[in-house]
Amino acid sequence: MKNTTIDQLKEKLVVGTKIKIGIKYTKSLRFGNLKAGDVIELIDGEFEYDNGLYTETQSCPSIWNEKSKEFDSIYHLFGNDFENFLDNQILN
Repeated sequence: MKNTTIDQLKEKLVVGTKIKIGIKYTKSLRFGNLKAGDVIELIDGEFEYDNGLYTETQSCPSIWNEKSKEFDSIYHLFGNDFENFLDNQILN
């Protein structure tokens, strides 16, 4: 059952998806400057990955973090298994 939810979220959390931030999410994580009721739109973020031989660039659905001047991926925002998605709502 849990894997089905993870797979469903992976399919829905793509570039262009809009997400309404929930109260539980902001209280439990206090991630950046996101507030309950805010709507974010996922964009294509770039990340450097060191595979041990060289550094390569990968992309992932993300939001821009103005404070840190870098992207926050869906995995940074919601956890590797989306366990922190909590009460956020996908709007489209």
